[in-house]
Amino acid sequence: MPTTVCADDRDLYEDLPSCRGQKSLPGTRNHMYMIRKANITAWPEWPDSETATLEEVAKVKGDFTLAADKKWLKVELTPNQNKVASERVGTYGSYLFRNTYTAVVPGSEEKQTALAAEMVNDDCVFLVPQRNGKYRIIGNKMFNVDVSPAMDTGATVEDTNAITFTIACEDTIPAPFYPGKIATNDGDVSGATGEVTPSPPEE
Repeated sequence: MPTTVCADDRDLYEDLPSCRGQKSLPGTRNHMYMIRKANITAWPEWPDSETATLEEVAKVKGDFTLAADKKWLKVELTPNQNKVASERVGTYGSYLFRNTYTAVVPGSEEKQTALAAEMVNDDCVFLVPQRNGKYRIIGNKMFNVDVSPAMDTGATVEDTNAITFTIACEDTIPAPFYPGKIATNDGDVSGATGEVTPSPPEE
């Protein structure tokens, strides 16, 4: 009697309609959140073979747990110049996605320049909000995140003075969605909607 080798083979495909007039807004919002990987004490769960629906394949479950007194740090970005992109990499049997986030930080003064200097050899994780408020992750515990900053002061009044961060990391999912909690200095942000619950005032 033949042995079933691929007992966990799954089929989650379903109809994927596109409705006339349905809007799909391009680009991302004008900020990102970042944290050093060393400050993450527990990670959300990436989808596995127990995933039951097609939609669940794209989302992680649970929250990031951070070290004591650590928060996700907000970095403001230049409007309409930031985007997430993914491409397939690897070979058959080991295909992955390389997720890339282009983030443009306005200015090139001390703090902006220092941010580039610190990030270039560190390993950080980034949360990126889409226009609709849903957050996506660039980074995971499987692979290091590569940050490549490029500074350009511009030459004329029509140029841009900014530092462009090209942030890349391999993953099993194209920039997975993170619907969990984002603990920030302004309060807890919902990764599903982008709504902020302000921190209670200090007594």
